[in-house]
Amino acid sequence: MPRHETDCRYFANGYCSKGNTCTFTHDVATRNENICHFNLVGKCSYGRACRFLHTRPRNDELPSCSTPQTSQNQQNLQNSGQRVRPKQLPELKFNAQAAEFVPRWKMPQRGPVTSYAGAAASADHGESSSSFQSSHEQAQLMMCPYHQKSGDCNRQDMDCPFAHGNYCDMCQQWSLHPYNAELRKKHENECVANHTTEMERAFLLQKTEQKTCGICMENIFEKNLRFGILNGCQHCFCLDCIRQWRSKDQENVELATKTVRSCPECRQHSDYVIPSLFWVESGQEKDLLIEMYKENTKRKICKYYSNERSRGACPFGNKCFYKHQLPDGSIDPGEAPSSRRRPRLVDFLFDDNSDSDEETFRRFQEEHEEEQEELLRFVAETLPEADEESELFRQITEVLRHYQISGHRRGFQ
Repeated sequence: MPRHETDCRYFANGYCSKGNTCTFTHDVATRNENICHFNLVGKCSYGRACRFLHTRPRNDELPSCSTPQTSQNQQNLQNSGQRVRPKQLPELKFNAQAAEFVPRWKMPQRGPVTSYAGAAASADHGESSSSFQSSHEQAQLMMCPYHQKSGDCNRQDMDCPFAHGNYCDMCQQWSLHPYNAELRKKHENECVANHTTEMERAFLLQKTEQKTCGICMENIFEKNLRFGILNGCQHCFCLDCIRQWRSKDQENVELATKTVRSCPECRQHSDYVIPSLFWVESGQEKDLLIEMYKENTKRKICKYYSNERSRGACPFGNKCFYKHQLPDGSIDPGEAPSSRRRPRLVDFLFDDNSDSDEETFRRFQEEHEEEQEELLRFVAETLPEADEESELFRQITEVLRHYQISGHRRGFQ
């Protein structure tokens, strides 16, 4: 049962989804045929795919469109009896006769664009002076980016607002400013500096390609490895091999630290290893590499200070290359590194914690008088032939030094 007297607009257009349950009035007299209103005025964009009928009403009367029309227009349309035809839209095609697109910056200028000050100056100095720029203005012109790379500019020289440079033999570009001598000289100096850097890099690369590791005997450059350069000698090793060699004192206690810190070939002592992509032997290049290595390590925090348990226990002290930074951001100056003393023969012969050295020596002399005589006789015979760098010579020297300190020097030399 309809609740409203208003006609249902969906039923009037041909279909209402609610049917008899619709609350609006379904009057057959007000029902329009399912005719496309856009087709009547020739503006239906769906064409044959339109869901409405593309026909005229049976009573030959045009229905009201969405756009309101005055009663006078409707009366004139009925009296004229003219038939409304669909409007034919133009078909889209590529026009081969169209003019070529030209950007504005490529178009020829009709006249020089000048400011009010320029127009006033041209009136004072004449029309001929306005077409030329002063030498100062020409020196401030920027280089044309198109002409600088290829030497060709789409614009003509008189139309391009940039300066077209001269050819540079070093960089093979048109980068020399034609009006500014200072910029031209600056570019020449930059080209010379870049050329020098490239030559040095080429020489380093040539020396690097021929170097082999003295431990694994492999070509370091072909293996894409880094060089481990020792600061004390000029022998060549790859970084992995020389680091493994220098870490043997932690694996094998029989090797002394002085041995593993030395070069495997010449036995020259080196304090540290410098990683490098190129091979550098000596001279200013090696000094520069060492300086760059130290500057790089200064920016990194020492591993003994990054761990809370081992903070402040760096064995290198204030000689460490890395940064000793505390958690609050301050730098720990540290102390001088303490050397680790190896066990000596004197430490086993005498007790340093005894109260009296005289009593210790007297007891040792009474108990080991015969062994002492044999030791002194052996020292007297062996000392002149002993090598100063041998372990035996060092131990004998320690024993003699202890005797001299105790005031019991023997009559042998």
